[in-house]
Amino acid sequence: MKLSLHSVILGRPLSFEELLALAQKLGYEGVDAGLDAAMQLGAEDFLALCERYGVNMSSWGMGVEWRQDEDTFQEQLSAVGPQAKRAAEVGCTRTCTWIPPAVDGDADETRKTWMRRWGEIAKVVGEYGHRFGLEWVGPYHTRAGKNVVVCRMDDLLNMEDEIGEPNLGLLVDSYHWFNAQHTVAELEALPAEKVVHVHINDAPDRPLEEQQDMERLTPGEGIIDLVGFLSALKKIGYQDYMGVEIFSEDLKKLPVEEAASHVKKACDALLAQV
Repeated sequence: MKLSLHSVILGRPLSFEELLALAQKLGYEGVDAGLDAAMQLGAEDFLALCERYGVNMSSWGMGVEWRQDEDTFQEQLSAVGPQAKRAAEVGCTRTCTWIPPAVDGDADETRKTWMRRWGEIAKVVGEYGHRFGLEWVGPYHTRAGKNVVVCRMDDLLNMEDEIGEPNLGLLVDSYHWFNAQHTVAELEALPAEKVVHVHINDAPDRPLEEQQDMERLTPGEGIIDLVGFLSALKKIGYQDYMGVEIFSEDLKKLPVEEAASHVKKACDALLAQV
């Protein structure tokens, strides 16, 4: 598995080239960013920039707001084709999005609408060879008092089977895996091709009901069985990128290089145990 630098751990914004330079210096093989730069620079210049630093774009964020009204979705869907084309030209054929676990309105109708939209997106990006990873959100507080649409990996896999698009898969985040109380065995049962991208992070030592989505820890500093998590991914043959998505105010207070270095060393220590 290849570590990918995610800018959410940093206390200030960096340009894409600055992010590449930081990743190169610390030994990250990828960055969870780059689509905007690829669109602006063009494929040839973008690839030359990545080659200069020996770091690649690991995945690209889905460029359509499918969670809102139908007009907004259809308007933005038209931009996905050009984005997917450019991403494919620069060799990144993984795109992902996260799913709100619950809504105030009708969960069944929302589920039907979202599934139709995911299918439409999957068709568009599939024309350019992309896999489309959906990320379930696990923490209890994100669905408390609302009507649940989907908050578990198994339910999401069933929805993808129903949609029937072969390029649909998962963004597997260790924090959401833990909060949904999934097991190592469930990960081991996944076909490797279903795992589009991975996020790694840790959870503080508190009950599930008290976990907060935006309060995460550096891998190895919390209570998630990350050795089991990583071992399961290794067992199924996942060998692609793993973004370090850690929402932490403590990390953001550190100098940029110190934060990224701290996270890299922690992840290396975990990977050495797998």
